[in-house]
Order: sequence, then C-alpha cells, then structure tokens
Amino acid sequence: MIKIGITLNEVLRDFIGQFAYTYSKYKSEIDLRETPVTTWDLLEFFNFKDIKELNHFLHTEASLEIFGHADQLHTNVVTKLNSFISNMIDEEECEVVLISREADKSIPATLFFLSKLGFTGNNIKFVTDYTKKWDDVDILITANPQALRAKPEGKISVKIKATYNEDVEADFELDSIVSLFDDENEIKRIIG
Repeated sequence: MIKIGITLNEVLRDFIGQFAYTYSKYKSEIDLRETPVTTWDLLEFFNFKDIKELNHFLHTEASLEIFGHADQLHTNVVTKLNSFISNMIDEEECEVVLISREADKSIPATLFFLSKLGFTGNNIKFVTDYTKKWDDVDILITANPQALRAKPEGKISVKIKATYNEDVEADFELDSIVSLFDDENEIKRIIG
C-alpha cells in the first residue's frame, strides 16, 4: 500500500495569510499584497528578533488564532480531502496521512482547525523537523520548500506551487491540491 503524506500549511490551510493577519493585529501592520512572501524564511517578512521569538509567537502566544482560526486555502478543500481519503480507502490503493510541523499549543489549535472543518480522516502526524515529514510516507504533497529539499532517495515529491518555492525542484507540480482531488487521473499519474 502506498502512503501519501499531505502537509497542512499552504496546501489545505491558509497559514501565511492568517499569520500576517494575526501579526498585524498584535505586532505591526503588514500587507502581503505589497510585500508577497518569496522565501520560507519568515524572519525576512515578520519583525522578530530571532527564530526563538518567532516560534514563541507561533506555537505558544498566538497559536490558536494562527493555526486554529485560519481559513481553508480553497473553498471546501477539507470536504474534498475527506472524499479523496474515502476513495483511497475504498480502492485499497493508498493510505493518506496529514502531516504538520507543530509544537506546544499549535497541536491542539491544528486539531481544532481540522475538527471545525469536519475532517474525517484518522491519520494525523505532528513532527518538529521538516525531514520527519518524509518518515513513513512514499509521496509527500507540500508547498514547504524545506520539506521538498529534504526529500530522501526513492520518495516522490509533489510541490504545490507558491511564490516562496519557485526555485525548488519536485517530481511533480500542482497549482493547488484541488486539482488532485477533482481529477482522479492526477493521482494515478503521480503514483504510476
């Protein structure tokens, strides 16, 4: 059985948009239309003194607002994900694992995000390192450039295109995960 990992941020969840909204609310005004995120190094866009302060804001101070109250990246994407997982189970071809890099209070906030949208899958994995996203999966669908760069030999990467991952190579590229959910031939192309 093939294991497909799907990351949450910027694939299913509008992490950057919600982070910018929350940052503007509590720290300093930022407009992503004027300054689009072109690198995953968030310290270049958000004014924190170091990664420790950034992580404290993300995973402790404002985690529910950032991770729990974020919008879906696309309308009904979690409903489509539920159908995709159900189809994979029915066909006994693949197992789908949701993977997210989380720590501290962002874990329950992410569970809240999934529950409020009616996520019905039963396989969720939280990791603290980008390389761990590849553990126990054959295919990883992500927008995260660090996870894409960490791809081990023999695995398949599927990049969801974004302004901050244009220079990163992947085995397959999609404009959004919705195209995978809407076209059953797309997953066959990736697996086959």
